Amino acid sequence: MRFNLWHSLKISMTIIGTMIGAGFASGREIWEFFGSYGAGSSPSVLLATLLLFAASVVILKISWKYKTQHYSEVLAQVLGPRLARVFDYLVMLFLLTSTLVMVAGSGATFQEWNGSFMLGVLVMTGAVILILLFDLKGLMSMNAAMIPVMVTVLVVVCLQFLQNGGWLFSIEPRNPGSFPVWPSAITYTAFNLISLLAVLSTMGKQIRHPAEIWVSGGVSSLCLGLLASLYNYSLLKAESLVSQYEIPLFALVRDYSPIWVFSISLVLWMAIYTTAVSNVHGISFRLSENLPFPSWVVGSVVMLALVPLTRLGFTTLVTFLYPLYGVLNLFILTMVLLYPFMNEK
Repeated sequence: MRFNLWHSLKISMTIIGTMIGAGFASGREIWEFFGSYGAGSSPSVLLATLLLFAASVVILKISWKYKTQHYSEVLAQVLGPRLARVFDYLVMLFLLTSTLVMVAGSGATFQEWNGSFMLGVLVMTGAVILILLFDLKGLMSMNAAMIPVMVTVLVVVCLQFLQNGGWLFSIEPRNPGSFPVWPSAITYTAFNLISLLAVLSTMGKQIRHPAEIWVSGGVSSLCLGLLASLYNYSLLKAESLVSQYEIPLFALVRDYSPIWVFSISLVLWMAIYTTAVSNVHGISFRLSENLPFPSWVVGSVVMLALVPLTRLGFTTLVTFLYPLYGVLNLFILTMVLLYPFMNEK
């Protein structure tokens, strides 16, 4: 089939939507993994961009070549059948708990808007189920509609902040002689890999030409890299204020009108939503292989089952669950990046 540029862009926006979760959009991931290191963080952003590009291309190539239906089939190619069976359950647990964090994050966002925590949870649950009804095409169309809005708002916020405060400023590296910055780029990429694996592994039959793999990987990585660099630069300029905010993004909009602040909060909710949809999409495709129900039914049941668990609270879930998956994510990232060399051998 012929190369389709628009289809490539839709895949790239799905990658961006998966990566721009609440952590990225809020600035917390950007600050913790990059900005907190000071001037030395810029090359680390570039390294993370290159790693993201390589991982996306490898996963999409495997999915396209073997027409994979879900992440377990990609793991079988990368890790081998035996090891893949073990990691299959670990990845499933990660996706479930990560989705739980996202749904609880929606509840926390509604609380910030003086609303009900449970209302936020139910709105997120209903919105995710709605997209599941339209399968992979619904996921890609949703990202194609929402990602340009999210990226535009974040770019405008950063540019406006830099224009008001002056573009040029000096940055002193912090903690000279301490740990190097580059491992943080690897950790950041690994941190987001599982959600990416979950959604890209389902696209094998959607890719119409091998060039779409390179274009979608390149466009998404370039967009995320430029946005992360701009975001990081802005946060460095506002570093004296970042510690005062749980969400660093609000340090850039402290002088904005309440309407603007609400709009940015809505973008944060959208970021949570796009990542949650990717996670549940991956879960539903994996489970539906062994169940006599369509994927949207499986995904809907999963979402409804998670609702009672959100009462554990957003902060508690993040603090306890995320560190557990560090080794898992790093190992899978390493094997994904080594796959082309091992496969050729």
